[in-house]
Amino acid sequence: MYINKPLKVYIDDLAAKQPTPGGGSAAGLAGALGAALLEMVCNFTIGNKKYKDIEDAVSGYFLVIKKIREDFLVLVDEDTEVYSSICAAFKTKDEKIIDKALKDGYYVSLKMCETAKSGMKVSSGLAEKSNVNLITDVGCGSELLKASFNSGVFNAEINLKGIKDAPFVEKERLVLSALEKDTIELYEKAISKTKERML
Repeated sequence: MYINKPLKVYIDDLAAKQPTPGGGSAAGLAGALGAALLEMVCNFTIGNKKYKDIEDAVSGYFLVIKKIREDFLVLVDEDTEVYSSICAAFKTKDEKIIDKALKDGYYVSLKMCETAKSGMKVSSGLAEKSNVNLITDVGCGSELLKASFNSGVFNAEINLKGIKDAPFVEKERLVLSALEKDTIELYEKAISKTKERML
């Protein structure tokens, strides 16, 4: 849908008076940008003689973050599609159809959070082991991943709020809470180490 279009088309549509793309899709783009920065850090570390002793570790991070960037790009469009489905479901006024659509929306938002957490694992690692000349890019990447994660939480919570299946909602709130705790810890580690290596 948007992945292969010019960035300006996406941003113009995001700004327009239309329901999609919206915040969830933008969260996917933020995550992709954060992951791309971390990928760049890997590229400037791998093959640099000065960092030969950490090349294997950074090569591992590179493979992971490249896949994460691709996953975020898929979510840019996936969120747009699922929100359109939710809008269509509400028009039916059928509670079962609405619940199903909201659960689908929740799972896309959950995937956003999980992908951001995976990216944050990489950023916390690169904050310790990477080319120090790009350490601020690790910090910027971490901030973009955090924005993606927090946006995913907003959208997950609003979907859960509308779902009538109480046991499902209760179970998934615990999942979100655990994800949030882990991601905050990884983010704080990444930022702390980034600031330390900037000195």
